[in-house]
Amino acid sequence: MSEWPKKPLTWIEERTLYVSVPFTWNLPAVRRRLAEGSLFWDRAVVGGPAVQLMPDYLAHMDHVTLGSATPGVLQRVNPLATRTTLGCVRSCRFCAIGTGAVEPGGLTELPDWPDLPVLCDNNLLAASWDHFEKVVARLVRWGWGDFNQGLDARLMTRRHAELLAEIRRPMVRLALDSPTDMEACEHAFGLLRGAGIAKRNIRSYCLIGFRDTPSEAWRRCLWVEQHGVKPLPMWFHRLDQLEHNVILPEQEALGWHHTQRRQIMGWFYKHRGTPGPVVLPMGTPATSGACEADMEVMA
Repeated sequence: MSEWPKKPLTWIEERTLYVSVPFTWNLPAVRRRLAEGSLFWDRAVVGGPAVQLMPDYLAHMDHVTLGSATPGVLQRVNPLATRTTLGCVRSCRFCAIGTGAVEPGGLTELPDWPDLPVLCDNNLLAASWDHFEKVVARLVRWGWGDFNQGLDARLMTRRHAELLAEIRRPMVRLALDSPTDMEACEHAFGLLRGAGIAKRNIRSYCLIGFRDTPSEAWRRCLWVEQHGVKPLPMWFHRLDQLEHNVILPEQEALGWHHTQRRQIMGWFYKHRGTPGPVVLPMGTPATSGACEADMEVMA
């Protein structure tokens, strides 16, 4: 329902190559392809988040134009995806959205949007009540909805949770990017469960490799799991990173290396391998007994 390609999206119309580049580490391969040229296209229009983050990387290539948002591109990437707002009210240091690097700063509510069930809003809970109610009403008609980019737990209220519960099969994704957000996440978990949303329909992204040690990352993910919620660790990349899944010097200084990164990702996504550093989830009493049950992964 919410599968996303990991590579750039390309298509050709009237001898023009269109390329949508999602990640900055895709840019070197895109530049090589554009430099090689083709018998099937004469010019190229290249856009997407990566191009917005690093416009100079492709700016001086012959026959290449940097494009802005093209209607329908999101649905080419995922035919069930839509957006009802642009931007974000936050300014997180690890994210390009709130800074205005990818989208205008602040939050803009769209007056209308493609009526589809996979939502890609960056901070939907920051929208007005009128807008949020319209979004939920459409998802109720679909019978399901996937809040793919995550909902801001700090903004979750009982009324939000009750409206989300009106959707027959919601997939609610939150985010625990820092230990400072734990209290808000715990509160949001309780509101969602109290409204009747099943644990299996709640997920939580967990940013790892950003100012945390491997042990701290494991603790956060296990803490989420201890609440009956599936943790989804997300490896931190710099906004101008041209290589995928590298270990940056600052990450190495915190104790990260490739084995540890692969271990935590493999454990929580594929139930592969074993848990990493033997740590207790946050909030668990430090007794010699209580690790094994805490490390069970939700099916």
